[in-house]
Amino acid sequence: MTDHGVSRPRPEDDIVPGPDRPRPEDDIVPGPSRPRPEDDPGGRDDKPLLRVLNLSKTYDDIQALDGLSLELYPGDILGFLGPNGAGKTTALRILATIIKPTSGSAEVDGKPLEDIEHTRRKMGYMPDFIGTYDDLTVDEYMEFFARAYLVAPDMREFAKTEALATTGLSELASRPVKGLSRGQSQRLALARLLMHDPPILLLDEPAAGLDPRARVHLRDILRELQRKGKAIIVSSHVLEDLADLSNKIAVIDSGRLLAFGATKDLMHRLRGSMRWKIRVREVDELERIRTFLESHPKVSEVTYHGDHLMVIFKGGDEVAEEVHESLFKEGFRLLEFAEESLGLEELYLRITSVNQS
Repeated sequence: MTDHGVSRPRPEDDIVPGPDRPRPEDDIVPGPSRPRPEDDPGGRDDKPLLRVLNLSKTYDDIQALDGLSLELYPGDILGFLGPNGAGKTTALRILATIIKPTSGSAEVDGKPLEDIEHTRRKMGYMPDFIGTYDDLTVDEYMEFFARAYLVAPDMREFAKTEALATTGLSELASRPVKGLSRGQSQRLALARLLMHDPPILLLDEPAAGLDPRARVHLRDILRELQRKGKAIIVSSHVLEDLADLSNKIAVIDSGRLLAFGATKDLMHRLRGSMRWKIRVREVDELERIRTFLESHPKVSEVTYHGDHLMVIFKGGDEVAEEVHESLFKEGFRLLEFAEESLGLEELYLRITSVNQS
């Protein structure tokens, strides 16, 4: 293969990178015994694809990970939240079989994490730093990894085409990798780990350094993969990356898991009191309705927010119904009476503040 008379390396010439060339990724560990993805179907809906139990990692006297436990099922997107240095990358590298845990265990689609061939067939790992062969085109880069993942020769073209289409890179197949933008490079890294069709994806800070448009594009791709039944862990210390995307969250700090569960359940558990937005047809009525609500025994706080009131109730839905009925009986004409959702940022702050207190 040549480009203006200059010899260019072929992916098939270097499936096992030699000492004079950098390895493109930590998670690619070539070897003659690596399994073919077509030999084993994906996960089952009735059992977790990933089960982690008390996973820990110690470096000398530093506890990098301390008793991580969680479960993921097909179609789950787990927002893995925590500040830099919290242990997120350590956890993902253990699950990707790059480093060994000090203690604890994990099951990947019913088999132990230590079954390396099975685990690597089921996992797709995208680290926070993406290495590339800059002198390759996108298609050549994908060909390299199709061979590294031992995708069957008669399936490689299909696997490349599908992965590039999923990540919106089909039109860039002939472009040099070194000419890609940051967002395109991130999507290429995601495309290459899709070629062996793993049911579990581990994405370490995939939105880092992306502009707003690229972030939206990435979220759309992840939603499509979720619809296909992939179980996805997305780590981030930027809460906006995970808002309206994760159906489960795990909050980690100083190596310890502070909370794990369905996002809605955690929000309900941590809310403590209900906060509602109330708007009336006539703005002039705001002061009168505020006075009325402050005298209500089930209302703990009333505050102005522009053209509406924010009200905190002492109780659940039955209290909201009671207050709404009393407002109606008093003749107030309401335009809006709605519970304000607890945002991901507030949820994170409440969890971490409880841990620090």
